[in-house]
Amino acid sequence: MASEALMFRKGASGGRVLTAAALFLLLQAALAVAEQSPANVTVREVKGVYTVVARFLVDQSPSVALTVLTDYEQIPRFMPDVRTSLVRERGTGWTVVEQEAESRLMMFSKRIHLVLLIEEQPDALIFHDRCGRTFVRYDGAWRLSSEDEHTVITYELTAEPSFDVPGVILKRILRRDSGRMIVSLQREIAARAAIRDAAWHSSLTR
Repeated sequence: MASEALMFRKGASGGRVLTAAALFLLLQAALAVAEQSPANVTVREVKGVYTVVARFLVDQSPSVALTVLTDYEQIPRFMPDVRTSLVRERGTGWTVVEQEAESRLMMFSKRIHLVLLIEEQPDALIFHDRCGRTFVRYDGAWRLSSEDEHTVITYELTAEPSFDVPGVILKRILRRDSGRMIVSLQREIAARAAIRDAAWHSSLTR
């Protein structure tokens, strides 16, 4: 893990030492704060089309949050259920990402395949699945804004599955998976910010 690789030693100038142990404590504090902000997740279904809206806060800046959200190839490391995430194409303001994920609930298990065309805006990521293998429709967005020294992150998804599943099961899966995804994002954003701040403080004491 990145945090384990960071250890700053005392330089000739006699600056302060930031050890791995100190960084660990900093990370733990950041993660504890992140987990105190539960997400507000709603899931609705109309004629087989499911809509998910979630809103949550992080203490870190929008730039840190956006860095995590666009770290596409590292997503399997910190995002639950995502098995692979590969960048297939990239251009100015857009990226195509192919993902494989797996979702389970009781006796239900489904492997999900997506090829997401992601429009990258300064304060939003707007995505659309263009392969249609698992979903007839899969569109959504991540939107970021600042509010009272916090970053507000809104997640929106509209999904119409191409497979048969009882509506009550899929609603539970979408609500659970959205909540787990958001907790993982909060932890990763807090960890990235803590590592960045630790490196910055160390550079000042060299």
